[in-house]
Amino acid sequence: MNGAEGLCLMFACYGGGAVACLLARRAQRLSIQLGHLGTLAGAAVGVAVAVQALLMPAASPLAIDLPQFFPFVRMSLAVDALSAFFLLVISFVAAAAAIYGPAYLRAHLEKEEPAARTTVQTVALNGFVASMALLVCAGDAFTFLFFWEAMTLASYALVVSETGNAESTRAGLLYFVMAHAGTAFLLVVFLVLVERAQAFDFGALRAAGHGLDGSNRTALFFLGLAGFSFKAGVVPLHVWLPKAHPAAPSHVSALMSGVMLKVAVYGIARFGFDLLAPAAGPLPPSWGWTVLALGTLSAVLGVLYALQQHDLKRLLAFHSVENVGIILMGLGLAMLLEKRGGGAEALATLALAAALFHTANHAAFKGLLFLGAGSVLSRTHQRNIEDLGGLARRMPWTAWLFLLGAAAISALPPLNGFVSEWMTFQALLLGGVRLGGASGLAAAFAASMLALTGGLAAACFVKAFGVTFLGRPRSSHAEQATESPAPMLLGMGLLGAACVTLGLFPGYALRLLDRPVVDLVGGLSPSQVLTVRGPLVLSSGAAEIGSAAASISLTFSAALLAALTGMAGLVCWWPRASGRRFAPTWACGFSPQSRFDYTATAFAKPLRLVFAALYRPRREVVRDPASSTYFVAGLRYAGEVVDLAETVIYARVRHSIAAGSRAVRARSTGRIHGYIGYVLLALLATLLLCGRQ
Repeated sequence: MNGAEGLCLMFACYGGGAVACLLARRAQRLSIQLGHLGTLAGAAVGVAVAVQALLMPAASPLAIDLPQFFPFVRMSLAVDALSAFFLLVISFVAAAAAIYGPAYLRAHLEKEEPAARTTVQTVALNGFVASMALLVCAGDAFTFLFFWEAMTLASYALVVSETGNAESTRAGLLYFVMAHAGTAFLLVVFLVLVERAQAFDFGALRAAGHGLDGSNRTALFFLGLAGFSFKAGVVPLHVWLPKAHPAAPSHVSALMSGVMLKVAVYGIARFGFDLLAPAAGPLPPSWGWTVLALGTLSAVLGVLYALQQHDLKRLLAFHSVENVGIILMGLGLAMLLEKRGGGAEALATLALAAALFHTANHAAFKGLLFLGAGSVLSRTHQRNIEDLGGLARRMPWTAWLFLLGAAAISALPPLNGFVSEWMTFQALLLGGVRLGGASGLAAAFAASMLALTGGLAAACFVKAFGVTFLGRPRSSHAEQATESPAPMLLGMGLLGAACVTLGLFPGYALRLLDRPVVDLVGGLSPSQVLTVRGPLVLSSGAAEIGSAAASISLTFSAALLAALTGMAGLVCWWPRASGRRFAPTWACGFSPQSRFDYTATAFAKPLRLVFAALYRPRREVVRDPASSTYFVAGLRYAGEVVDLAETVIYARVRHSIAAGSRAVRARSTGRIHGYIGYVLLALLATLLLCGRQ
């Protein structure tokens, strides 16, 4: 199967899944199964096409002309190494979501979910995944924008379809408005390039971009960066993300957080290193510093806000802001070091490889965590972790898989999150040495913020896992929970296996990054620059970068892991001199209850006090007095943390728009003479302006 046949088959599978779902809509369970089967088949074909494109010898990109649906433009697809890598990430997570989805939706059938809603969800899922897969393979500006809009519309339908309540509707509207604000920026960039190139295909746009002068090129890059930042959830454009992701079905949340945000990362890389890059010489330093600063800000603020969330899916959504920030830190540093000479090219390779590798790693562990949160939601119908607890005994497989994802996102070895964050950390420190001076201090500061982010992420997932799965059940829903069905566990297990495999054998994954990295920054490939000798350490090569970092051999690492496992086994199963005696925990005469367990609010309180200037916490304590003034019958506590971007930026914008609307409404008298006067005044102002020019 060649690439063209594979892309056609992939599109046919997604389209066939949507059509089969519609035809079988009266048999709801069959409709769901057929729709997700089409998604699974299309994802499998996408994985095959991507791997083939990444492993085949370097050649010209695969180009396919699509049927001419519009008389003024011909749509096309072009698969190069960068497109193939993102197609692989999209397709792999889509396969896990397709396995997971039917059982998750059947849990909603038990609650008498309307058949029309599940049909819309399944059809939109196929359209959503297909549009993302074809978008990263777009060969011209029109095809890119067409599938960009299709991706937005399909994901909007999925966001508002889950519960049908007012909160989901508001979240969908906010997402829809901000996504189209980003599209407006992208439209301006493409219109300028198309007008200059007199063509839509990326080859002509690339030639036009290479010919731009410095100021125009920089202006277009920042417009494109703003447009993609809306979709990626970069601070301060992230406010839609923690609202929309929790509102969608959980397997769709896994796709939106693990994959859709990466489509925006693809756009930044495509614009920065390809379409708008100078024909000769390095990229402007302002590009790299801006992307690095936005990434650092997003990483730190994302994890700080995640720490204060008690809604499990909202917590995971803020961690997506954090991890997109880590990816942008690698991209920004690669832009700073690209084509700088003096060994900086190898560091640019390291930074870009770290960013792309973290893209794949985040898709795996964040997809796993959202699927785990969906399993909890489907069995307990609760998202607030304060109302959960004790689920490890009732949902052991879900608990272990969620713990695996939590360890991976916390960058704990030997899992995949550690490898890519360690690469990013090395790139920042070594890049700071290479840059020197104030630039070197800035890179070192970014590295320290990355270290802080890793520590805070670990603390956040200690809270999330501990409060959700350990302790005693805090509600009847948690008390009555049962393990998820096998297909849901299988979908989670697929992503969990990816987290382990990418952490233990990163060298194989890095070989898939050779062609994308070389195509973007040139020079050496990641497998030439990096030394991979085991699961625990991935170090930069001393010959190319001048680093004397040591590597741990695979044999030594395996022996270390075996020794630790053996020690844990001895501690657990070593025979004791006396038998175990079980007795209730002494609690000063009280019977132990779930109220005695540590809560998420108490866990996050110290950090809420430390970062009070950022959080602007609000709290309310209500006391119910008893018959005596010395006793309290009841005590209720309510608190919230305010997103500073919402209060400082978006609340003021909303108030300004509302005030302007009220002013226009007050002057809309309904009298024809008044409207004629407005037209005459506008005409007079236009004539005066034209006369001055």
